[in-house]
Amino acid sequence: MSADVWSSNPVSPAFSSSGLPGANAARAALESFALRAQAQPPTAADIDQVMRSLAEHDGWFVPVEYGHQAWGQSVFDQTIPIPDRGPLAMLSVFTDAEAAALGEASVSGDYGGPVAGATLLQYLDPGLSSLFVNPGSPREHQWYIEASGFEIAAGWGTAIAVERALANWGNTVMPRSELLNHRFQLLIERELQAPAQVFLPDIDGVVAVCFTASDRTAEFVASLPPPTRGLADIAPIEGRGLFELVRTMGAAGVVINAGSDDQTALTSEDITEIIGVRR
Repeated sequence: MSADVWSSNPVSPAFSSSGLPGANAARAALESFALRAQAQPPTAADIDQVMRSLAEHDGWFVPVEYGHQAWGQSVFDQTIPIPDRGPLAMLSVFTDAEAAALGEASVSGDYGGPVAGATLLQYLDPGLSSLFVNPGSPREHQWYIEASGFEIAAGWGTAIAVERALANWGNTVMPRSELLNHRFQLLIERELQAPAQVFLPDIDGVVAVCFTASDRTAEFVASLPPPTRGLADIAPIEGRGLFELVRTMGAAGVVINAGSDDQTALTSEDITEIIGVRR
């Protein structure tokens, strides 16, 4: 993704990583990005690392009115009173209360939190001009996403929702909604332009392979022997389309995030449960 769509604000040559009170993982990721950006142009992997950190962060403060309109939340554990200065085209959010205190002069209306990053990114209003993280904070703690990047940002939100739901799957019901509402990255054979089919020790038959996000895909491809990396390709596919495809091709199941710590295998029976009830 090009820097004009989402990026850290330009870093001052006099940058120092002194940090702010109450520093968190999201701001730490932004600091790390800013330091690397001083030495060389940011890579896709650098941006992925920041986006994952923002999506995984559960301490966001957002405009109370926006939370109510976008996803129906009207009650917050903590509310920060800020004067109403009228509507703003840009959505400004804060990683924490300390950052909100630094930026309250540039925003309008009360802020509430904490809000999960997965929720924030999934419900970005395309009518907004952009998302601005931590206005008023030092530049190394800021991030900016133009409206043209909202769809990809939403994909990070649903990716984290899927990963967390699968991690808790043993304690709850099948996370159908999260799986069906996410756009996955399907591993395909470049020459055939067909889904790759692999064998797993615990599943009788071939399985398809997909990933929740681009960093999980890159991690898997990097683990392949160099001669075979060029044979792999990726195709985006909506959740329902993925599971319908796996069932149609007669595969024994699908592996999500193959090779990662959160690798999850879904059997054909699981897939039937996921797509068995039409919404």
